[in-house]
Amino acid sequence: MIKKIFNSKAFFAFLLSLLLGSIIIIPNLIFGKGIFTLSGDFNFQQIPFNTMINKFIKTGNFFWTWQNELGSNFIGTFSFYNLFSPFNIITYIFPSSFFKYLVGPIYILKYAVAGLTSYLFLNRYVKNKNYAIIGSLLYAFSGFQLTNTLFYHFHDVVAFFPLILFTLDNYMYDNKKFGFSLAIALNAITNWFFFIGMVVFTVLYFAVKLIFKEYKINLMKFIHLVLESFCGVLIAAIVLIPSVLFTLNNPRIDNIWHLKDMFIYNDKRNYLEIFRSLILPNGTMNNHGIFNENNFASVELYLPVVSIVLAIEYILKQPKKWDSIFTLVLIVCMFVPVFNSSFFAFTKIFYARWYYMFSIILSLISIKTLDSNYKFNRSIGITLFLIALMFLTSLVIMRGQTIINNERIVIIFTIFCLLNIVFMSWVSKQTEHVFIKLLIAVFIYVGIWGNYCIYRYKFNSFKIDQTYSKYLNINNDISLDKFMRTNSDEFCNFNLGYLISTSNLKSWNSNINTSTFEFYKSIDYLDRGVATIINPAEKELHDFLSIETIISCGNNNLEKYGYKLNYSVNGYNLYLNPSANSMGFEVNSYILDKDYKKLNTTNKRKILKNTVVLTNSQLTKYGKYINPKKSYISNNYQFKDNGFESHIISSNDTFAVFTIPYDSGWKVFNNNKQITINNVDNGFIGIKINKGKNNIKFIYKTPGLRIGMFLSFLGVIEFLILLIFNNRWRVYEKE
Repeated sequence: MIKKIFNSKAFFAFLLSLLLGSIIIIPNLIFGKGIFTLSGDFNFQQIPFNTMINKFIKTGNFFWTWQNELGSNFIGTFSFYNLFSPFNIITYIFPSSFFKYLVGPIYILKYAVAGLTSYLFLNRYVKNKNYAIIGSLLYAFSGFQLTNTLFYHFHDVVAFFPLILFTLDNYMYDNKKFGFSLAIALNAITNWFFFIGMVVFTVLYFAVKLIFKEYKINLMKFIHLVLESFCGVLIAAIVLIPSVLFTLNNPRIDNIWHLKDMFIYNDKRNYLEIFRSLILPNGTMNNHGIFNENNFASVELYLPVVSIVLAIEYILKQPKKWDSIFTLVLIVCMFVPVFNSSFFAFTKIFYARWYYMFSIILSLISIKTLDSNYKFNRSIGITLFLIALMFLTSLVIMRGQTIINNERIVIIFTIFCLLNIVFMSWVSKQTEHVFIKLLIAVFIYVGIWGNYCIYRYKFNSFKIDQTYSKYLNINNDISLDKFMRTNSDEFCNFNLGYLISTSNLKSWNSNINTSTFEFYKSIDYLDRGVATIINPAEKELHDFLSIETIISCGNNNLEKYGYKLNYSVNGYNLYLNPSANSMGFEVNSYILDKDYKKLNTTNKRKILKNTVVLTNSQLTKYGKYINPKKSYISNNYQFKDNGFESHIISSNDTFAVFTIPYDSGWKVFNNNKQITINNVDNGFIGIKINKGKNNIKFIYKTPGLRIGMFLSFLGVIEFLILLIFNNRWRVYEKE
C-alpha cells in the first residue's frame, strides 16, 4: 500500500508542488535568516496572531481573550484566521516562539497539499494523467495563490477546497460514500467564511452537471447526498455557530443593496481588474497593481504560462459541454456584483476571494485541451485581441482619466504574457514531450513570478525587515509585572500586545467585538476598518479606557500629555498613566444617549471618564444610584482566562461602569448571585453596586459554543449511523 502511494502520480504531483513551493519560499527564508516576512498585513498580523494563539490554546481556554484590543470573543475573532486548520494545529506542537520559523515551511506544505488535492480532482477528466499534474501546478500556483501570498490564512482554503469536488465526484460517479461529508467538515472548520462561497460554488457545480446529465441521480442517492452534506455541516458546527454569531453584526458586513448596485459596479475599475485577472498577471496588491492602487480585493485568477489560451480553445471546441457552460456562468458571476457577492453571504464590499475555485475549473478545461490534442492557434489570436481590447476599454471607461496605475508593471507583465503566448504557440505545434516542456515552463515562470511577487511585497519593507526581529523579540525588552491595558504611539508597529501577552489598543485585526465597533462609532471614530489607531494625546479617552501604560517607539515625549516616564530600554520608552480609571469605576453623573449624540467629538471623548451614557429606561432604573460623590473605599481587580474579578467595598448603593466590551456571552455575579448587566456608553458594561462588600465575577461563555458542541456531537453520531447503515445495506445486497 505504502509503495503504491509513493509510486503514484498523486504523490508525484505533491512532490513537484513541494519543490516549486520551496523555490518560491526558501530564498526569502535565506534572506530573512529563517523568518518569512513580507509587508503590511502579513508582518503585523500573521506572526503576532499565531504566536498569541499558540500560547492561548495551551491554556485550555477557548472563550475570551483580553489580548485582542479591549478584549474579544476568542473563537469568533480568530476562526477566520484558520484557528482550527490542520496546518495551524501542526504549529501548536511547537513552542509559540517557534512560529516565526515555521511560517515558511508551512507555506511550502500548503502549496504541496494544494497540488495533491487538485490532482485528485483533475485526474478523473484526462486520459494522460501527466496533464493532471500540469493542472495541479496551475491551480496550486495560480495568480490567486501568488498574489495572495500576503494572506497566510487564504492558502489553507485553497489547499483543501478541491477535496469537496473530488469527493462529490467520487460519490456521484463511483458511489463512494462518506468522503464528501468529511471534506465539508474539514473546509468548514478550516475557515467558515470561505466555506460560504464553497457552498455556493458546489451547488452551482452540482446543478450544471445535473442539467447536462453528467450526474445521474435517483431519490435515494439524492437523500444520502443531502444527509452527508448536513452531516458535514453539523460536525463543523462547533466552529460555525460561534463564528457566524460573532460576525453577523460586524459593520464590515454591509448587506444593504440598491437595485443599481446589484448589477453595475460603482467603481468601473473593477471591470478592468476582472478582465485583466483572466489574461494578465498583476503582481501584488499594494501599490503595484495595473489598474488600481492598493486593491486588496484579491482580483487575481491568471494561470501561469497558459493564461486563458487553452480554456478559450476548449470552449470553442466544446461549447455545449458542462464545463464550458459552467465557465461562462462563473464569468457572469465575476462581472455582476450581486452574483459575485453571493460567494460572501451577499456582502456589498467588492471581493474576489472566491477566484481560487474558478481557477481549478480553468485548470480543468485547460488540461482537457491538452489531453484532446487540440491545436490552439485561434485562441492565441483571441487572447492577443483581448489584451488589446482590455487597454482600449480602459480608455473608454475612464474617459481620458489616468487609469494605468504603474506603467512599468504593465510593461513587465504584458511582456511576461506575450512570451507565454509565443511559447504556447510553439507548444501547439509540438507532438512529443509536451508534458515535459510545459512542466519546465511552469517551473521557470512560477519560480520567477513567485519570487518577483515576494520581492515586490518586500520592496517597501526592507527597512521594516531590519527592525522586524526587534519587533518580534519585544518581549525580551518589555516585561510587565501584571496584565494591563496598553497603547502605543505612531512610531510603534501594530499588535505589540500579542507579543508581550497583554492588551494593546493599537491593533490590526478585522475582527473585534461588535460592541467595540459601536463604541468607536459613538465617539466619531468612523473609519475603523481593520485597524485601531488612537493617539496617546487623547488623555481623557485613555483614562476612560483604563490604559495604564503607553509604549513609545520613537523620540516622542509623552510627559506633556500627563503620562510619567517609567523606564527606557532598547529604543522603547514606557510611560505610566497615573490617572487611568480602574477597569471598573463609579460614575458620578450621567447623560442621556440622545443628548450625548449632540456633543462634538472632543466632548464626547472627554466626558466619559466620569459620566455614563444611559438610555431612558436605564436612567429610570439606575439614575437614583448615580451619586455626585465617590463612594468606593477600595476596588481591586484581577484578569482571568475566561473573565474578570473585582472586589469593591462601597459606602452606598451606586452604579459602576466596566470598560469591558458588552457581549451576550457575559454573565456577572455579585457575591455569587447573578445580576443584570447593561450596555452603557455605547458598548461597555454597567452594573449596580451594593452598599458594603461586593465580590464581582465576570464569567464569559462563547455564545453558540454549547449548541455548536451539541450539534457537532449529533453530526458525529449521524455519520456513524450512516456508516453502519451503509455497511449493513451492502451485506444485505450481497445476500
